[in-house]
Amino acid sequence: MESCREIELEGHIIDSGIMTLVFDRIMDMGGEFEILTFDVGKQKTDTSYARLRVAAPAEWQLDAILSELHRLGARTPEISDVTLVPAEGDRILPKGFYSTTNHPTFVKYRDEWLPVEYIEMDCHIVVDEKEKRAICTPISKIKAGDAVVVSEAGVRVVFPERPRKVSTFEFMHGTVSSERPSEAIIAKIACEILEMKKAGEKIALVGGPAIVHTGAADALAKMIHEGYIDVLFAGNALATHDIESNLFGTSLGMNVRTGTLVTGGHKHHIYAISEIMRAGSIKNAVDQ
Repeated sequence: MESCREIELEGHIIDSGIMTLVFDRIMDMGGEFEILTFDVGKQKTDTSYARLRVAAPAEWQLDAILSELHRLGARTPEISDVTLVPAEGDRILPKGFYSTTNHPTFVKYRDEWLPVEYIEMDCHIVVDEKEKRAICTPISKIKAGDAVVVSEAGVRVVFPERPRKVSTFEFMHGTVSSERPSEAIIAKIACEILEMKKAGEKIALVGGPAIVHTGAADALAKMIHEGYIDVLFAGNALATHDIESNLFGTSLGMNVRTGTLVTGGHKHHIYAISEIMRAGSIKNAVDQ
């Protein structure tokens, strides 16, 4: 049985291309839409308003679509207060936590819209219930008992309304890298590795998350197991995305095998960190 829900969009949604983004996202994710109301601003300074009915074959699919549309500024007509769940420990997030964008964000708390302070992407929203403040908080600053916002209910994102002639930076959007080595360089490095190992020398590798993001993690693991790499230097990003890929099959929210974005994948690396903190260590998490 088909599932459907209504959403609203308001602002300079035509000039900014937001309506096109919404339509594309719905269709790309296997959904359908019907425009119920579309009030177009008559002047360039006027805003427009649209109300759509979004449908999908299954409830879970509809939830995934609405989650993506939420990040584009869409909202449901009936808005409830945010749901708050206390953090069970330092740097441990409750299940279903809300992950922020870098766009202006508001939360509805006790029928009042609170602006989220210090907004930045891939963080979380903690509500100070005594002072009635909503604060964007990275996982490293989450304390036991913090009232953390979960789900997108009661959260409103103001998607930027960009001028027509201004190009914008898009995170992880490039398709060509000047750092991509040629086959000749790879072959030369491979020969040098073999020569060094024959001479009894040791090899250290300085790695970053691109190892996981490009799907090379299994190859590196095999080289380590077979004794070609003796020392690995890396920051926390390599570990985070390696764990993410093992839990979800993604890196930075992209399917490692197909290179396509996964719905809700922007939260996966945060989930990975939180689960390690919940387990107490990487070793404990692997054992569990």
